[in-house]
Amino acid sequence: MKLSKYFEIGKGTIPVILSCPHGGFKKPKSIPNKTLGVQNPDRNTYFIAKQIIWALKNQDINIYYILNKIHRSKVDLNRPPRSSLAFNKSSLEAKNIHQLFHDQLLNFSQECVQKYDKALIIDFHGFTKPYNEYPDVIFGNVFGKTLKILEDPQVEDCNKYWGCSQLYNEIAQIFTLDDGLALSDINIAYSGGYITHRFYNVPKVNAIQLEVAKFIRMEQNSSQKFINSFVNGVLKIVI
Repeated sequence: MKLSKYFEIGKGTIPVILSCPHGGFKKPKSIPNKTLGVQNPDRNTYFIAKQIIWALKNQDINIYYILNKIHRSKVDLNRPPRSSLAFNKSSLEAKNIHQLFHDQLLNFSQECVQKYDKALIIDFHGFTKPYNEYPDVIFGNVFGKTLKILEDPQVEDCNKYWGCSQLYNEIAQIFTLDDGLALSDINIAYSGGYITHRFYNVPKVNAIQLEVAKFIRMEQNSSQKFINSFVNGVLKIVI
């Protein structure tokens, strides 16, 4: 099965992996719609992810990435394959797409650990703020359980963890942010989905589900500010 038909994939030269599972736009007629679950994509996540990759390349930084092209009404890659929320069980093609995505993400993480002795997975999603006081960006890390690589063991906040520290500090300069470490009514729904949970017990891998508010993704100025802060965070990671 030709991967480029379903995903945009690139190998990097630093141990950072960007995953974008819900930004897909293709609706192949050969794949039936899901019978359950969310049908709408996380709008503009695919295109923002592409701009992040390009901006980093302009800084001579190449990250690993896998961007899903298939619409969420066909396949939801952030749901377990046993669930009807993931894909229509009558479709072998949908099942294979789901498997290929997760195999590729796992292979990238293993390659990073082998080459660099660590890996950071950033799983990029979108949400809609229910009210103004809600954070603009929410980190999901199963309340710290998908963060194993330490930056500074003496602190108790996001600065404790490699990858989480640098991204948090850059994004928080522009937007309100929840680091996901403490259980709250705000972050419980965004603590990490199937993709993040798959790295719960994987050594030397930090995994973050990055939830970005709709207004950031839809307003050009806000999108650019987010892209810049994300890129600056990755640059701080590789220094």
